[in-house]
Amino acid sequence: MADENPTGRGKAVALKLPAEHVRFMRGIFTSACAAVRDELREYPDQLKDPDHLHREVAAYGRLLTALGELVIIPDRDVRDLVGDLAQIIDDTNEYKRVIAEHEALHDLHAQLGGGEGRR
Repeated sequence: MADENPTGRGKAVALKLPAEHVRFMRGIFTSACAAVRDELREYPDQLKDPDHLHREVAAYGRLLTALGELVIIPDRDVRDLVGDLAQIIDDTNEYKRVIAEHEALHDLHAQLGGGEGRR
C-alpha cells in the first residue's frame, strides 16, 4: 500500500495544516531543536541522558521535514515530543487559567443578556 512504510516503521500520515500553523510550528521546532543542540554541545559531560536528547534532535528534524512535505511517519519519539511541547506551551501560557477566565466572563456576559458581537 502507498500509505505504508516499507521499512515497517508505521503508516505515513498526511498532514492537513494551515500555512499559519506551519509557520508557527516551524519556528517553535527550530528554536527548540537549537536549544537541545546547545545543551548537547555546552554540557556534554553533565547530561543525565544524552541519548534522549539526540533522539529529540532527530525527532525535531523529522517534524521540520514533515512541515515541508506535509507527510510524516509518526513514531513514539515524535508523538512524545509534540505532546510534551504542547504541555510546556500550555503551562507557560497558563492555558487552563485563561480558558477558565474566558468561560466565566462569557457565561456572565450571556446571562446579562449580552449576545455575540456585543461588547
